[in-house]
Amino acid sequence: MTGVPPWFRPPRPAAAPGRALVVGGGIAGAAAASALARRGWRVTLAERHGRIAPEASGNPAGIHMPRLVAGRSPERTFHAEAYLHGLRELARLGPAVDRSACGVLQLATDDRQAERHEAALRAPVLPAGMVRAVGPGEASELAGIPVRYGALWFPEAGWVDPASFARALLDGTASVRLDTGIAELAHDGRLWHATGADGTALEPADAVVLANGLDARAFPRSAWLPLSPRRGQITVVPATPRSAPLRCVISHGGYILPARRGGHLVGATFDWVGDRVPAPAQEPDSADDARNLAEADVLFPGLFEGAETPKGRASLRAMTADHLPLVGPVVDRDRFVDDFAGLRQGRPERSFPGAVHHPGLWVMAGLGARGLVTAPLAGELLAAQICGGPWPVAADPAGVLMAALHPARFLVRDLKRRHV
Repeated sequence: MTGVPPWFRPPRPAAAPGRALVVGGGIAGAAAASALARRGWRVTLAERHGRIAPEASGNPAGIHMPRLVAGRSPERTFHAEAYLHGLRELARLGPAVDRSACGVLQLATDDRQAERHEAALRAPVLPAGMVRAVGPGEASELAGIPVRYGALWFPEAGWVDPASFARALLDGTASVRLDTGIAELAHDGRLWHATGADGTALEPADAVVLANGLDARAFPRSAWLPLSPRRGQITVVPATPRSAPLRCVISHGGYILPARRGGHLVGATFDWVGDRVPAPAQEPDSADDARNLAEADVLFPGLFEGAETPKGRASLRAMTADHLPLVGPVVDRDRFVDDFAGLRQGRPERSFPGAVHHPGLWVMAGLGARGLVTAPLAGELLAAQICGGPWPVAADPAGVLMAALHPARFLVRDLKRRHV
């Protein structure tokens, strides 16, 4: 792809579809496996737990809505294209995905948020009709409960059950191996050999995709990946007479979903925690449930008054410093720093060779709190690099997104700043 700097240039694409191993059975792994399988690859997906979507993708529901970014930037393009692509994927999968396109109201609860909404609307990136501003009166009519703030209204957005989405993506596309944690990855110069935590050897693979969140760093070649954890807890609270009429999702920094099976999903906390590999399991904390409900009560006083005892669920999100995922090849970190040391002195781009990668090793991680929306497009972008195209984003012919999502982008930044 022309215009891609040498440090972000992808490896030579696979000559033909081969066998791929995808590590991780959340929405990221499912999207990567689906994208490769539709290009003719024979895919095995390894999930260390006994079910699909057991961790960060295991919440009973999540919001499916776009992130609007003002101004022209790769981030703006990525989030808009991811939302549109995700809607097409949900339509393709149909009733196999448990979801509701009930609409989302994104509240502007202060002047700063209102200004951000106005800036995003001045340079529309979504097709006409997919977003508009509404005042408190119309917001109340759309929501079915009193709303005191103006908002952006996304009529085609709503909520999705992540586990059903992941299962639908995987249906008929991959051989799924549950209770299969990967303890070791070794490359023999041609193929990857994976050993399970129980010592079992998996079938050799031409390509490996690390889609296991924070634990993508569990292997020596990928330990440098710039991921960090954030703890999130959601709260399911039984509906009350005042909350039951809610008929769309309300986003306000946190969020409230319409009642489903008698309970509203309210969330979510977003807390810094200690970083460990492997990432530890999280237990719900009643204090976090109280925080979620207190935030909702500030905006909607008494909405859950008299509700029965809430139940929480906690997990870790894998984040990056710029809130964009890592999607691309895993470079040889030490060789990369040596080969591109001239970036510290501002050497011209044309003077560098291409980057050296670990052959056939790829990553799709760091999707943070937006993986439900961004994973399907991220999987397509990854598969396009592995297979050599076609590039799935028409608005990005020069491959700007390839650089914006490249796993080595933080190494480049640190070299230019002389931090490494």
